[in-house]
Amino acid sequence: MLANEGTYFVYTVKINDTVFGIATMLRSTVDEIEQLNSLYPPFTDPELLYEGRQLIVPYSFTPQAQVLYFVQPGETLPSIAGSFGLDLQAVEALNPQLSDINKIVANQLLELPVQIEIVEEGDSLWRIAERRDLPVSALLHANANRHSFSGDVIYPGYALLLPRCLHKKMENPIGVKRKRQN
Repeated sequence: MLANEGTYFVYTVKINDTVFGIATMLRSTVDEIEQLNSLYPPFTDPELLYEGRQLIVPYSFTPQAQVLYFVQPGETLPSIAGSFGLDLQAVEALNPQLSDINKIVANQLLELPVQIEIVEEGDSLWRIAERRDLPVSALLHANANRHSFSGDVIYPGYALLLPRCLHKKMENPIGVKRKRQN
């Protein structure tokens, strides 16, 4: 199920972060963060966050459907687009505030051309990819740095990043002809 409204942050865990601290800082709730990132037993311990892993954090004070990313030290716009398998020009187009794509700074917020898919009972990456007309490899790539993400098993309530504008290499990475649904 697509999350069609509200803002979501892609937050990269830092050393000594806690779910409560992240929820407080980004004006979210512990329960929502735990649900969207499968931070509950038996999947994982909510107090065991791994530095460098990404969490999806909802922000319900903005009705606009958007996904915002906090730039990390040393990142560039091309490296961010590449890490999610996104088309660089699409990322640029969503961020007209950038006067020079080579000058972004840590903690700057960028909008990403992605949507949030909330996993439902019976879903698999393959089913979601088919439903959204995406290659499974694009889902794997976009979510590779996510906390509690596994390409083998996904749980109801988990939030997946769905790329809207794939990098050309991700559109059809192994040359397989895909059936289009009308």
